[in-house]
Amino acid sequence: MKKILILYADYGSGHKSIAEYVAKYLNDHNKVETKLLNMTDYGNFVGKVGLKLYNWVLIHRHERVFDMAYEIMDHKLTSILNSHISKQSYDNPSLRKVITDFKPDITISTHFFCSNIISYYNKLNLIKSKIYTIITDYHSHELWIKNAQNEDGFIVANELVKEELIKKGVNPKKIFPYGLPLNINALEKLEDNQTIYKRYNLTGKKDIYLFFGGSSSGSMYYYDYFKTICNLNLNVDIIFICGKNQKLKEKSDNFIKNNNFKNVLVLGYSTDVLNLMKISKLVITKPGGATLTECLEMKVPMLLVPGVGGQEKYNARFITKRKYGLKVRGCYAFKRILKKIQAKTFIITNMQEKLQELDNNQAVEKINELISQN
Repeated sequence: MKKILILYADYGSGHKSIAEYVAKYLNDHNKVETKLLNMTDYGNFVGKVGLKLYNWVLIHRHERVFDMAYEIMDHKLTSILNSHISKQSYDNPSLRKVITDFKPDITISTHFFCSNIISYYNKLNLIKSKIYTIITDYHSHELWIKNAQNEDGFIVANELVKEELIKKGVNPKKIFPYGLPLNINALEKLEDNQTIYKRYNLTGKKDIYLFFGGSSSGSMYYYDYFKTICNLNLNVDIIFICGKNQKLKEKSDNFIKNNNFKNVLVLGYSTDVLNLMKISKLVITKPGGATLTECLEMKVPMLLVPGVGGQEKYNARFITKRKYGLKVRGCYAFKRILKKIQAKTFIITNMQEKLQELDNNQAVEKINELISQN
């Protein structure tokens, strides 16, 4: 039986989500043995410090620092450090043992650190694994492709990212513009609107705005945006998802209670995201690759609030350039655009029409076919 290692690193939730979607689909649709592994569980001192620094930047919203680092590393000269950093951060006897014991035939990686480590282990003849890297954003970056000659393929969001990689020197035959993987199980189990309304005590008589305000890093950044939309008293129902950020949920619940808002529902971590998108007129979110992919598949217009810079800046540019959504920066602009959307209903209608032109996402099916052929 073919052994498939699916590796991710916990720098944001998107890498993990995409890895989980692929693992689930392969297990359900192919006769393979899979192993899903979070490489950050095996971090050395350098890796642990790096992850804490990454989360610190997110929590304290040092967007310019992140953006500057992202741009500096997007060059062949500076990205030379990538392989060295990967080894210093994660290569150790514990990780070597778990990977060499499994002996993967194929590795699917959702983070460049993971791809670099497997490439290094191949070079040492510890394993003999093919490497397929899923670039989890709507823009290429030099860090993803520094080891391109030692990898077997890159799965990317679309033809535009493929063209970017070709310009950077990647062999076109190694690039597969399949789209970013989705939760197929959830898509297949979408419910009718009335069932969803009933679950969340909604009437369905108002438009629904779904706001993703949670953060795995524990940031409270979107709380002010949440208060802004509530205080506008729009004729809509608002669902605010806090994720695993318990502090944000408690603070938001208290705000709703103290101000007696009847049209606002605050949720914690939810596994029902696609159903919630299905009933929503608008999704408010930062431009993370995984969430944007879900919005595109569900064909729901987006209002993008500031992310962390770097790749998310390019993700937002992709969405707005194709008129699938709008972006704002700051609570004043957020307030202004929400009022405009309410007054001019054609704005959302136009975005909906553009989204209807998109083909349905078949990324996990295509990845499964690719694996079957190897």
